[in-house]
Formats: sequence, C-alpha cells, structure tokens
Amino acid sequence: MCLLSLTLAGPGCHGRIPKSGPTRESGQSGLMNETFAAKNACNPENHLRPFIIEWDATDRSSFEAYAASDVVVVRYEGCNMQILEECRNDSVRGEQGAYKPVEWTSGALEKLNISNQGELVAKLPLSVGTLGGRVAGGEKFSMEYFVAGTRNSTRSAVYREDIAGNPGCEGATHFVYGINLGAFALGSVTEFVAEASASLYGFGAGGKNERSRTADKQGGDLGLCKGDSAKEVDGCKSPIRLTLRPIREGANPEKEAMKAPESEESLNAAGVINAKMEMSEEARSRVEAAQQKFTSRDGKGCLAELDAYDKLEPKRKSTDGKNGVAQWRAWCLMVAGKCDAGKVLARKVLENFAQPPVNSPEQIDKSVETMVGQHCQGKMSPRDELIKVSTALMMANSGTTKLSAKECEDSYKLLLKHKDVKPNDDEDHSIINAQRDHYAWVPGCFSRAGDCDRAWVVFKETFIPSRLPDMKDKAQAEQIARSSFESFNKKCAVKTAAK
Repeated sequence: MCLLSLTLAGPGCHGRIPKSGPTRESGQSGLMNETFAAKNACNPENHLRPFIIEWDATDRSSFEAYAASDVVVVRYEGCNMQILEECRNDSVRGEQGAYKPVEWTSGALEKLNISNQGELVAKLPLSVGTLGGRVAGGEKFSMEYFVAGTRNSTRSAVYREDIAGNPGCEGATHFVYGINLGAFALGSVTEFVAEASASLYGFGAGGKNERSRTADKQGGDLGLCKGDSAKEVDGCKSPIRLTLRPIREGANPEKEAMKAPESEESLNAAGVINAKMEMSEEARSRVEAAQQKFTSRDGKGCLAELDAYDKLEPKRKSTDGKNGVAQWRAWCLMVAGKCDAGKVLARKVLENFAQPPVNSPEQIDKSVETMVGQHCQGKMSPRDELIKVSTALMMANSGTTKLSAKECEDSYKLLLKHKDVKPNDDEDHSIINAQRDHYAWVPGCFSRAGDCDRAWVVFKETFIPSRLPDMKDKAQAEQIARSSFESFNKKCAVKTAAK
C-alpha cells in the first residue's frame, strides 16, 4: 500500500488513493487531477511554444481583444500561464508594441498523441492541471491541429524598464512574440490512429466525416480548414499556440543608443549601419519598417525606425515637413500618444505637398482633423477627443469596425462629457455632426455589439431631446422614437419590440 501511495500521491505514505469516477468514452477509468504528482516538473524555459488548448471561449476572446491592440505580457511559472491584462496603457494602445498582419500559410493537418505523464508535460505543459489526473489514471489523448497562419510582434524584445512603471505588469516573466492561428481538437481515445491522413475530428470534411467524433477540447473548426482556402474561413482563425520570449532585464539598448552622441559606435549599437548594404537601401528599409509598425499601431516602434532613418539621412530627416517621409512621422506621433506634435508636423507636410483645391488653410485643418479621428491616442484636447470618439462611433455604426459594448458605453460617456464643445463656425462639421448625429451612432454601436436593450435606452435618451424637444405627448414621442429606432437598427427591432 505504501508503494501505491508513493505512485499516486508523491513522497511518503500519507496521500490518499483517489476515487474512480464514471468510466469515460475511451473505456478508461475517470481518475481526476488529484492523482498527478509531477505538476512541478514544468520548466517554462523548456516550453516557450505552448499550446493554449485549455482556454475556454471567454479566455480566447479576452486574449484576442488584448492582442488586437497590444503585445500580450504574461506571468509564466511552472505549468501555469497568466495573462496580465492590466499590463498595458489603455490611453495609448500599442505602446509596448503590436502584432503585424497575419502571414497566411497553406497549412497541413498535424497530430499529437499523449499516452503518459511525461508526454503530457513535454507536449502540452499548460494542460497538466486539467488533463494530468486523467493521464495518470490511464487515459490516452489524441490531438489534431491545423496552423493556417501566424502573427508576430512588431518588437523583437520587451525590456523590464519599459514596463516598470505599470503596476499591472508586476510579476511579468514573458511576452507573446508570435501567435499561431488555426484550429485544433483533442479527445480521449482507446488507441491511436495509425494512418497519417485519417482524421478523428472531421478535418477537411466540413465537419461531416463519418469517422469524426466529439472532442473534449477544441478551438476553431477543423472541418473548415482545407489548406489553400483556410485563410478565407473564420472558423480556422482561432489562436492555438503561442511563441513566448522572456522579458529582458534592464533598459532597451537601442533606445539608449538613439540618445547617445552620433558616432560610428552609437550608430552600430542602434542597429542603423549595415556594412553589406548601401546607405540608401538601409534608409529605405527603415522607412518600410516604420510603415509596417504604423500599420500594426506600434507608434513608438515606428518612431524608433524613423529616428534610425534620420541618422542615415541627416539632410532629409523625417522631422522636416518638406520631406514626404514626415507624413509617416506625423501619423506615428499620433499613434504614440503625441497628438499635438503629430498635428503640427502633419500641417507642415500638407502645406508643402497638398495640391489645389485642398491646400487652403481651411482644407488643411479638415485634413488634419481627419487624421486626428483616425490615429490620435493618449492625452488630447476636448475638441480632438470629441472628433476621435465620433469617428470611432461612426465607423462602428457603418460596419467598418466593431466595438465591444463596454467600448460603446465609454464612447457615449465621452460624447456626453464634451457636449459643450463649441463649433468654430457654421462650417465646423466635425463638431456639429458629432453632437447632432450621435443619437444614431451610439445605438448603432450597441446594436452591432449585441446589446439591443442598451441600444434602445440610449436611442430614447438622445433622439427625443434632439429631434422632438417640444413634443408634449410623451407616449407619442416614444412611439415615434420606436419607429425611428427600428428603421435604424434592424437587428434589434424584433428583440426590443417583444419586451
């Protein structure tokens, strides 16, 4: 009995023998997690490409929302990984980097079998807590996965000093450098399928393979992954595996090199000289890298690339409004949270490059305000913040983008906060439209976010005072509002009418 206790409960003879639960589909006993004694065998440094199969739909959704605007920072210890959702700046998204567009691949079905605890730790370290007991009880697992594409970070490294000022980053050990997208399915089996092309979970058959079976865990839909067309199918775009990199101690040496006096040593330290390349080629590559980081909403990374470009082209710097590259710096300043500086530089560029009839002062101001609405983050004037939020709501209402219900609510609060911003004149449509049309934009935002109840309440709150301010009959006013609401929000019309 002592030997049995050692096997199941660890050192000593004090552990209890776990009870056997209901027999599973595989025919194995239902021994659970308490039988697993090797959970501390996981060393994160040996598992920097973990599958995330233990995440449920909520975990995946939160992760995808985080990764949509910022590089994801985590605490990774033993067999556990915690996403540090507060390790970011909500006012300046992408401050610590962002993720590039997906690089799609043709993909292929891959298989992974688990028959003992050692294989579980080696292949699926984050699943030790959920599957360890079952594996110790004798169950075997087979996993199939398909990688359709990969997203990598715009930053090759994250340094401790970069995140030191944010208390939400306490305990951070790694950041997610890469994300594999696709689909997976894992389930308990009595024996492993020998044929390489055979699928247990309906891969390549639209989910209708007669051999397919129900999986214990899954992400995406393997039945929709068909190699050359997987990039077209939403069901094969779920995050399934991560590439982690440890956070480096100290400060970013490239940032320090950029501050140093210009010399061959400092330029080399900053990574801006390549002896094998012509100077013009290196400068051009820096601009291209800046453009890519801007597209990924990594403003600081973009500015770092342009700083490197400026050292290579001291007579045509990106800070000079007469140089077309300055337009990229203006946009990157806005994304990096330096809206005012970005506006100043953008105006200089337009004054030098805008052609009639859009080169008048009035047209230049309108063009700059369009940029504010699209790119500015961080601290802004009330006017700029109103333009920014109204642009976001207008795009969400039109279907160009989609905001969460919380983002819709936050935007609504900002609109109300800045309702007293005065238009410059009767032609100041940026402000006039923001304050006049939000009765439609905000409910439309909630409607697309799936919160029809809130969409109707906000519509009533905004439509009646703005469009029917003198109507005495409240019931009639609400009836008119209802009719207008249903015409604006087809998706919510039936749901709210039934209440």
